[in-house]
Amino acid sequence: MQFGIALPNFDRLGTRDAVVEIARQAEALGYDSLWTTDHVMMAKGQEEPYGHILEALTTLTYVAALTERVRLGVSVIVLPMREPILFAKQVATLDLLSGGRVMMGFGAGWNEREFRYLGAEFGNRGKRLDEYLRVLRHLWTSPEPHYEGEFVQFSDALFSPRSPQPNGPPIVIGGPSAAAMRRAATLADGWQPSGLAPEKFTAGAQRVRELANGRKVEIQLRLHTRVGQHLPDIHSAAGAVQTTLSGSVDEVVARLEQYRAAGLTHLISNFGDETPEAYIEHMRRFAREVRPRLT
Repeated sequence: MQFGIALPNFDRLGTRDAVVEIARQAEALGYDSLWTTDHVMMAKGQEEPYGHILEALTTLTYVAALTERVRLGVSVIVLPMREPILFAKQVATLDLLSGGRVMMGFGAGWNEREFRYLGAEFGNRGKRLDEYLRVLRHLWTSPEPHYEGEFVQFSDALFSPRSPQPNGPPIVIGGPSAAAMRRAATLADGWQPSGLAPEKFTAGAQRVRELANGRKVEIQLRLHTRVGQHLPDIHSAAGAVQTTLSGSVDEVVARLEQYRAAGLTHLISNFGDETPEAYIEHMRRFAREVRPRLT
């Protein structure tokens, strides 16, 4: 099993010093990946936790220059809010400059007001996401880019640099919906829901594998994590109830074994919103007491 860190580029820890120190410590502690979170502009009344947030890809680019080994991702980019050709260029550039360490999580998004602020259409976001994912993969890999879709068209074009990774940065799809599972199974390289209890995660992972029909799809999971303390279930910014991973070392290991039996290969942990020092101490304890029992 691989282990990643949800880099807290938002709320109280969304500062330069916190992001730098947590990123450096994550690499030093042997974590496999770092993931920023994406929002751009929230409405009044949506202050917590994304009213203050560092831009996801810019933060990841900064972190790339501070690290050497750890893989870099966004969990997840709301792609239908963005122009896909420009985004493909940004990611290909980051992938080249980081030495091929990028993997990208994508979602359709949930915040209609945020779409309006950015001049993006909310109603057809799923349809556009499907097409944009195909556009990204094409631009990252094709020596002669040409695309004729419903929303994106280009020909007689040059796109360089392409990704240094043979198939482009791995694409993972966030979310537990039926549409997200279908995208993960047919258009992507992985599935990454957040806060699913073992029973729902098991059912979802099985469904993704069924839809993949033999394609290899990595099964990931993002969870609020704490060792030595019991956390209650929490609500996401979208209002969904999310299960946490917490308790004694034995309890955390036992829960992770349940997830692993269902197919989990990559856990992304969010260790809270207290202080940078507390976040890093929780990372250290997990790396020291939990990770060795699962790798």
